[in-house]
Amino acid sequence: MATACTPQGQGNGNAADPSPEASEAGPDYPQGPFQREGVSGSNAPFHSTFRVDEVVSHPDRTVLHFTTIPAQDTLANGSYGGGLTGDLATAPVDLRLIDPVGQRFYEPSTDDGVFNGSVLPDGVANDVEYRMQVHFPPLEQGTERVTVLSGGTQGAFTGIPVTPDEAPWEAGPEPEEPPYYGYIEEGEEITTAVNGGDVPEEGIELYSITETTERVQETSTTEHRIDLDTDVLFAFDESELNEEATEVLAEVADQTREQADPDLPPITIVGHTDGVGEDDYNQTLSEERAQAVLEYLETELGSDYEYAAEGRGSSEPLFAEGGSDDEEARARNRRVEIAYNILRTETETSTTEQETTEQGTGTAVAPPAPFAEHNDEPIATATGTTGQNIDYTLEVFSLRRDGAFVLADVALTNDSGRSISSAFGSRFWASGKQGGNFSGFGVVDPGTGTVYRSLRVGERAGDGEDTYVEPESFPYLRESGETNRIPLYFPAPPLGVDTLDLEAGVFGTLEDLPLE
Repeated sequence: MATACTPQGQGNGNAADPSPEASEAGPDYPQGPFQREGVSGSNAPFHSTFRVDEVVSHPDRTVLHFTTIPAQDTLANGSYGGGLTGDLATAPVDLRLIDPVGQRFYEPSTDDGVFNGSVLPDGVANDVEYRMQVHFPPLEQGTERVTVLSGGTQGAFTGIPVTPDEAPWEAGPEPEEPPYYGYIEEGEEITTAVNGGDVPEEGIELYSITETTERVQETSTTEHRIDLDTDVLFAFDESELNEEATEVLAEVADQTREQADPDLPPITIVGHTDGVGEDDYNQTLSEERAQAVLEYLETELGSDYEYAAEGRGSSEPLFAEGGSDDEEARARNRRVEIAYNILRTETETSTTEQETTEQGTGTAVAPPAPFAEHNDEPIATATGTTGQNIDYTLEVFSLRRDGAFVLADVALTNDSGRSISSAFGSRFWASGKQGGNFSGFGVVDPGTGTVYRSLRVGERAGDGEDTYVEPESFPYLRESGETNRIPLYFPAPPLGVDTLDLEAGVFGTLEDLPLE
């Protein structure tokens, strides 16, 4: 079940707040307008104001109604899209939705290659309001607020109210063809044509990835996976658990007992090796190590659970071996994975309470973050140089809880004296870390040392094809001296943690940052 507020002011970005009693208990959500100026686009910088007007939840889809207000007369072709051509080049393909409580991710949909929503005309006029739509899969029932990722320097629009509509989406009257952009007066409103083809049936689960010295954990609302470092569990080329392994596995057993659902078996244990050695030998070693971990867990947890063990040798590496970071990559590939389905509990989700219990898992998370204007003063700054010898200044403006996640509002300024290539210089990854182009970043609980690293979209794809929540089409501004302001998302530490360190790759670690 869920407690839903009732938005009003449809079409203008306004929504009624919860009752006064509820507002006193929870965050103070503003009524709008929800808008910021900024730059988007992968092919050419597109300066505009982006305004969220309304998010409507239909049974068959979610419709984001928004307004684009260009900041200059321009030919828009290529300015919105992520490398698309033709009509789709002016489509807002980089917009995303996040349900920070239900922990799901929503991408714009296409039907037979046609974008579901609106596209800009080839020419757009300064200070004209272009009313547009993007269609996403339907939200989970009872979702009250979402975060809209703008796909540009306008950043993340948190705490946007959801208007429920029990009727399937229907297209309105076909708008008239807009006049040539040079003849449109400032302040005019243009309603763009909308394509409303079929959309996927549901969004994609988000997996929170956290790291400690001996393990990496991935958690969604339904599944938990622990990657254990075999160098901690076993001696070189051995399959007998060492003394340190029993201490680590005892903690894993306690966690599994608390979280695993015995009615949704099995607990799976999968062994992996690095790529050194013969395939047959690696396969046998991985099987023996998985079996050793299974036997330990079975002794600790008993017969209430079902277990399954297998080895996959070196066939499923997480990181490519043979490069300059070969040793680190091989160490990360030597692992034993323990995975199980999370015990589901009947709980109530209410975004108007101080603490929200995510429906089904029984895990307490924060409510969705209210929409907030960008801060002007950073709380921390640092400088660094990428592997491509591009100098940057990093500014951190805030760390805020948004449901089960932490949103970092940061800015990166190009100090290199040259423009940034689309192929180099825009990546801030770290070897052996999951998280795409920004894997070098993570927030650290200074009390436990746990690194809250990244959010993966969906289950593991492998072969470097995994997708993470990170800025789409970054960088938007490429010239020296230009600043890209972007949102970075991380898993959130337990409630009660109010100070974090920011592990920032080439920028070092920024300590003692307040978590709002």
